Amino acid sequence: MPVLTLRRSLNKVLFTAFALLMLLFLPAAASAENFAATSPWIGFIASFIAGDAKNVRYLSNWDSSGNVIKTSSPRSGEIIIAIDAKDAENFRIKKNNKYLRLLYYDLPMTKEQMQSAFFDPAMLPFLAQSVMKIMSEEDKDRYTYYQRRLAEFQSKIESTIDIGRHLLGDTKMLDITGAEGTWIRSSISGAVRPPGTVWEGWKAGDTKALKAALDEAARRNWLILLDPWTPEIIRSAAVGYENRLTLPPPSKDRDYFVFLHDIFLAIWNKTKNVKTK
Repeated sequence: MPVLTLRRSLNKVLFTAFALLMLLFLPAAASAENFAATSPWIGFIASFIAGDAKNVRYLSNWDSSGNVIKTSSPRSGEIIIAIDAKDAENFRIKKNNKYLRLLYYDLPMTKEQMQSAFFDPAMLPFLAQSVMKIMSEEDKDRYTYYQRRLAEFQSKIESTIDIGRHLLGDTKMLDITGAEGTWIRSSISGAVRPPGTVWEGWKAGDTKALKAALDEAARRNWLILLDPWTPEIIRSAAVGYENRLTLPPPSKDRDYFVFLHDIFLAIWNKTKNVKTK
């Protein structure tokens, strides 16, 4: 009997020792790659796709005028996500940097068009898909998770737009924003935007036509809507009108979908007691 008990004890010790050795030699769990986004626009998308991993760092932020300002530099080993080669060059990142990943090699857009694209519900899913592709190629173990986050990104866009439609419906306004109006017009049928040729004429100095449009909006009690990217010549003309609202720029420290929701809320608060003609 004592021999049998001793044998059992030895077996337990050997089993425990074997289990500990197996744990020591097991491969470590794959850790998420670290990413650095040159643009805060891309940083927002990458952070959303990353979810709880918190492995995305912004290399820039917006100032109060909506300008992108550099705030940091890439760290060793970080995968750098840039919009295109020109965007990377603005951060002194050479295009042959082995850690650099570009969303586009040659982006056929002006700076103004690119700003508007990040407020465009039709463009945002494509941009998010490009970001997700880069992240999943570098972080293959989390591919399925990134796919789920991409689907949630699309769902968030649709649900936030639905809130805007519910809040504002056909609220009338003259949209003279530089970028954010792209988001507003996706939800509000009453947002009136001057045709491209008229807009370019205003920017070129046709203040008479600009003032006529602003006067008409004021006569109808329409909201005159601006943002940080409204061209200065147009902004200066609009300052004298009481029923106007200037939307703020986003911030990397604020959830982007909360920011998009708050655009609708700010307009609603400004117009809820105003009767238009």
